[in-house]
Amino acid sequence: QAINRTDIGPISKRKIDSVIITGDLTDNAQRNELLWFSALLKGEKIRPDSGSHTEWEGAGGKIYSPFYWNPHGTPKGERNDYPRELYGFPTIQELMHAVRAPFYASGINHLWLAVHGNHDALLQGTVAPSLPLTLAAQNDEKITAIADEVALQALSNVSEVGPASYPDVTNPETITITADPSREFVGGETWVQHFYHEDEDNGLTSENLKKNQKYWRRDFEKVTILALDTVNPHGGWQGSIDETQFEWLKNQLINLRDRYVLISSHHPLQDLYNDYAPPGQKKRVTGVQIEELLIREKSVIAWLCGHTHRHRMAYFGPDSHHGFWQIETASLIDWPQQGRIVEIFLDQHEQVWIASTPINHAGSILPDPEHLKLDEVNELAGLSRLLSVNDWQRRGGIFSIENNEGTSFDRNAIVALPKRI
Repeated sequence: QAINRTDIGPISKRKIDSVIITGDLTDNAQRNELLWFSALLKGEKIRPDSGSHTEWEGAGGKIYSPFYWNPHGTPKGERNDYPRELYGFPTIQELMHAVRAPFYASGINHLWLAVHGNHDALLQGTVAPSLPLTLAAQNDEKITAIADEVALQALSNVSEVGPASYPDVTNPETITITADPSREFVGGETWVQHFYHEDEDNGLTSENLKKNQKYWRRDFEKVTILALDTVNPHGGWQGSIDETQFEWLKNQLINLRDRYVLISSHHPLQDLYNDYAPPGQKKRVTGVQIEELLIREKSVIAWLCGHTHRHRMAYFGPDSHHGFWQIETASLIDWPQQGRIVEIFLDQHEQVWIASTPINHAGSILPDPEHLKLDEVNELAGLSRLLSVNDWQRRGGIFSIENNEGTSFDRNAIVALPKRI
């Protein structure tokens, strides 16, 4: 809704050309999640629920735990959960039913372009899908507890750099839930098939479909966007690209020396160090090599990315004639739950100007948890933002909400580059 109300850039007053979604369209690489995302953007009816539509089967459902926020309250004989007891989180009866209720999405009125993220391809953004894991996700058995030593092994097996895997679990504690075949994990080819449409100029072409390539090019009036697929399909939540994509990037840049170029990806440059590849697979190319390539090309002026759930603006390059501004934008799940308007324009001297302005979603501002209208989507979105700014797991350190916000320059900025082409 907020994006649809934004028709022109606040600085340049130019019409918005497109919306770029910088990856992690899903959370756990599941087909049902991909369908929900598609319905959101198309303005269709969506039911963000899996399994039973009458019973809540997630955390705090059949098994109560004080380690999670239980908005429905404390069952008789149990202790209050930590978020409510220690941090004042509210009790909101029926919330878990309200957030799963069907609704009609507003859709998006602008051209939109999708970038491939690690949560779109890997379980929890980290582990490569397999048939046993797919069957485990779809069946009617849910693991609720494992032995301490297995839990420690799981933490050590799931890492930034591949390979990443879940340990074998013997005799775990389980509960029975509703099976759901739509929880199957999607491969990269499914992602391309889902977003490629012959009559839509969204960057993906029949060549992407044929070769299962999730990187693409999209030309605008004086600017070209080159979107990279930085997901390492072999595991690990940090990124890299393969050699074939690196050669494609080289060739594109050679042919684009008379146009300004924006790079877009899910991972920022500094997180492209996941060089793991199993024996027999193509070598991975990391951020060091990619940066060396890009700063040689004067046409490259900016890199748009996500992944870190924070606002950051940083310049990469030895001088103003060689280099680019990397613009990381926060997520819509963690505080500050913002997107960003990025404007690129020339002045009368053909200097390049890049302007950045955050954009808030249309959720209610400061909703009252005690008088929440549970049947209104914007009220629920406002509650989500209120919860995110009070996240009890982000109180200090590198994952604090203040770190996500960035500085004022990381959010609102106007920078200039000299004429380059």
